Amino acid sequence: MTMTTQDRFDRAVASLYGAALADAAWAPAAGAINDMLRVTGHGLTFADPCRSEPEIFLNRFFVAAEHRKDLEHLYFREYYWRDEAIPRLYELGDGELAYRSTLYTDREKKTSAAYNDFRRIAKSQDGLFIVLYGLDGCGVVWSIGDSTQRGGWAQDQIRAIGRLAPHLIQFARVRRAMADARALGASLGELLENRRSGIIQLDRRGRILEANDRARTVLAKRDGLRDDGGVLSSGTPGEDAELKGLLERALPGYDAQGAGGSMKVTRGTGGAPLVLEVHPVRKTSTDSRSWEVGALVLIVDPITRPSVDPRLPAMVWGLTPTESRVAVALATGQTAAGVAGELGCAESTVRTHLKRVYRKLGVRKQTELVRRVLSLEALRGSLR
Repeated sequence: MTMTTQDRFDRAVASLYGAALADAAWAPAAGAINDMLRVTGHGLTFADPCRSEPEIFLNRFFVAAEHRKDLEHLYFREYYWRDEAIPRLYELGDGELAYRSTLYTDREKKTSAAYNDFRRIAKSQDGLFIVLYGLDGCGVVWSIGDSTQRGGWAQDQIRAIGRLAPHLIQFARVRRAMADARALGASLGELLENRRSGIIQLDRRGRILEANDRARTVLAKRDGLRDDGGVLSSGTPGEDAELKGLLERALPGYDAQGAGGSMKVTRGTGGAPLVLEVHPVRKTSTDSRSWEVGALVLIVDPITRPSVDPRLPAMVWGLTPTESRVAVALATGQTAAGVAGELGCAESTVRTHLKRVYRKLGVRKQTELVRRVLSLEALRGSLR
């Protein structure tokens, strides 16, 4: 049976939501997206652009359904630091679509190594860029390869990109939350054992089915988010209406594909708002619980971020006290500017300490540093 345009879109969205929870599903999802858009490939970078040096949380390049690590390494090793399009890219507005060629001057199209060498190798000289910002300022840079259509880009391709964009930013947000909770690839049952993030499972009618210990603690406090007779609700009328809207879109019924979404929940005690990530769950034959669970609600609580004693990295890895403090602060969510303020030094000094930490630990990316530092949580009692 021939797939319609809507069929291809629904397949891409469904596979994208599945890939947010399991790494192995990402390449097939990328292939479905490339097929639906009719493009050579795409790249996805999730970052905090509100810095002089944007912090990159995750990055993937795909050609068709193939994850191209070689292109990732080549770009960030040889071209990223001298790609003339990067500063112009971060000046784009939320959801603004730009043809890649417009981010280079006429002269740069002749001289730019990134445009003439890398973009040619990656088959993306005539591709598109779109930047999508989330509610916390972090954004997804979606780099789309060349159109495979004869004659170049068609309007239906541009419309499809716009339709898929909100699903893509939500995919990146949920994936980061799951990675922070070390829950990528976990079954729905295993998620209930997770102690790093609050997780609520809703049935296909939107009622609370199960919640893990951290989520139950949040609900019991009734400080912004609560369980009202099996129904998830928020403390203020406006936020409660927003939450109900999110849940309705995630659970449309009749086997239709739900849509994810994010919101902040104000706490009456005046603490930092909770962030909710609402994620639809597909029925799968490999996880029997997926027949019951219709959506996940991930609770991101800034107050309960993982904490690591700053003395531990110094004790375990031989870092200096300052290097240890910088490593822990950055790994648990602080910015370089915030750490500089606490230490009373320049941000460049913090980055110098960070480079020394990377060298001593043998890591290259902040994601690797986060993983190494948070692995020390189990040693908290060793300093008593």
